[in-house]
Amino acid sequence: MTGQSQAERIAHLKRTELLDAAVDELVENGWRGLQMQNVAKRVGVSRQTVYNTFNGRDGLAAALVEHLTDSFLDGFDAAFAAAEQPAGRWEAGVRYLLRRASDDLALRAMLGLDAQTQFLGLLTSSSAPIVVRARQRIPATALRYQPELDIQRLTPVAEVLARLTLSEIVQPVGELDAAVSTVTQMVTGFLGGGGSAPTGAAGPSAGSTLSCSAK
Repeated sequence: MTGQSQAERIAHLKRTELLDAAVDELVENGWRGLQMQNVAKRVGVSRQTVYNTFNGRDGLAAALVEHLTDSFLDGFDAAFAAAEQPAGRWEAGVRYLLRRASDDLALRAMLGLDAQTQFLGLLTSSSAPIVVRARQRIPATALRYQPELDIQRLTPVAEVLARLTLSEIVQPVGELDAAVSTVTQMVTGFLGGGGSAPTGAAGPSAGSTLSCSAK
């Protein structure tokens, strides 16, 4: 938020607070049961303020997807930073994305029977904003810890990770550990300077899948 005025910073914080409240409402009541009035009450503003901020329910749905995307990328950043070795960083980041894609309660609510028509397109055919965010933030995260990496290789890696995560959200299949191992080896092998796969990790098998269920 560098360069923003105080009023802009306050508006940004209020919008984030409203989105957090909307996520809680979505998890508790589903999309059909989510009421703008209840979102407003959680934050202490008027119902009209919520409508004005998001231009109605359609705008709120799109903003929720963007909000969760940023939350996913924040989590990737934290997981990547917490590991020590190059391959370990990528393994931690991949594991975080795929596990959360399977387990996140807000995403499960978005894919519920009462919400699919509202959110499914935002997570599939209209998912370009998600991919764009990933292409910006994942390379930035990686370069903070591995400045020797090539940005020209990091960008397609970020897109692949975003699309794998979206695939896991919509249709989870497979097994988490195998998918994490396969994706980590593919990423680090493609990056070259990203380090080798973790010691003892099994190589990709003919039946390996890149999408998984965190069971």
